[in-house]
Amino acid sequence: MKLGIVGTGSMGSVLLECAKADPFFDTVQMIEPTRKETWPEERPDLLIDFSHPQAIYDLYDYCRECGGNLPVVLATTGYGKEEEEIIALLRKICPVDRRTNFSQGVVAMNELAELGASRLAEQADIRVVEAHHTKKIDAPSGTARSLCHHLGIREEEYPQKVTSLRMGNVFGQHTVYFAMEDEILEIRHTAYSKRIFALGALEAGKALLRAKG
Repeated sequence: MKLGIVGTGSMGSVLLECAKADPFFDTVQMIEPTRKETWPEERPDLLIDFSHPQAIYDLYDYCRECGGNLPVVLATTGYGKEEEEIIALLRKICPVDRRTNFSQGVVAMNELAELGASRLAEQADIRVVEAHHTKKIDAPSGTARSLCHHLGIREEEYPQKVTSLRMGNVFGQHTVYFAMEDEILEIRHTAYSKRIFALGALEAGKALLRAKG
């Protein structure tokens, strides 16, 4: 299988390392989305995007030029309204798996958060605190936004109920608090390396390829 990695930054490098160690992929090519010459002349079997929101325009154009039906894993966050419209167009021509976080632990955390909210929303102050490295631009993080969705926290409530910290080289930590009288329940996920996101994205890509047949 031929894999195209969109994004040559730190996450793209980690994904490259993980993909090269995976016998599922025969060929792996790095793509700098703003440089047209780096897009593969030969159509890949799968694209995984760990770059930046603006890359979605070039990615969509490339998929359209390839005739569509090219599986795409979107692991980028921070999209604006116009980028969301392009993603909607991409979904019409390609199989897409888009998530704010591809780690297995965060998937479980979303489920636990929803369960906690269903049982404690009437008696608890629910708060979300997320921390990332200083280079992360979007805040709250995409993962925090997903948690808020499962917790029933609306976007207009973010200033009061969500805290974003940008410090050091933190890979990512998310904590949900259910604060009640005389007790606090915490649900926390801490990422100790970027490999968990890369490995999760690779597994998501394999699932798209299997579903495509």
